Amino acid sequence: MAVINLIAQEQQMRRQLERKTRLLGFGWLSVAGVIGAGWASLLLYGNSINAQRAQVEAQLTELRPTLQQLKQTQAQLAALQPLVETLQNAQKDTRRWLQLFQHFSQHTPQGCYLIGAELGKRADPKKPMEVVLRGTADKQETVGELMLRLNQHPDLEKVRLDFSQERTLGETQSAFDFQITAEIKGTAIQTKEEKKDGGQQ
Repeated sequence: MAVINLIAQEQQMRRQLERKTRLLGFGWLSVAGVIGAGWASLLLYGNSINAQRAQVEAQLTELRPTLQQLKQTQAQLAALQPLVETLQNAQKDTRRWLQLFQHFSQHTPQGCYLIGAELGKRADPKKPMEVVLRGTADKQETVGELMLRLNQHPDLEKVRLDFSQERTLGETQSAFDFQITAEIKGTAIQTKEEKKDGGQQ
């Protein structure tokens, strides 16, 4: 009986060993399958990245002429920038002169007649431009009233009377010829250092 039990025990151990060997084989096959799937997914991912890179390179090749045109356009814009600034300044000055003359036409007192205006006169570019008004008035007070009204314009400063001279028109009438000069605010040309100092304050 002891011999039979040994054989049965040996058979049972062999079955257990076969079962463990099968399980170990399935485990190795599973690990190999997972590794194979990982390699396959890495290869697919690498291929998709290569395809995306090729697509981006093709788009970049397509866009190169557009980028070159854009650079040329930017260079042209940079070359035209001084002209644009000049035109913008001219528009600003035109609006300023228009407002100034509109002010003259609306605020010149009755009995005062402007017969001449000279704009942009200045001896030193660092000083503001001047407007010189020549005219005739029926009395001296009218000239003073015109000066007061000119002082009220926001673009004018340092309004001064250059001369006022009485002129006889007949035996009973006389008129006053006058010249008034005023500086125009914001027209002084600043040097680079003055612009720098003004920007820091």
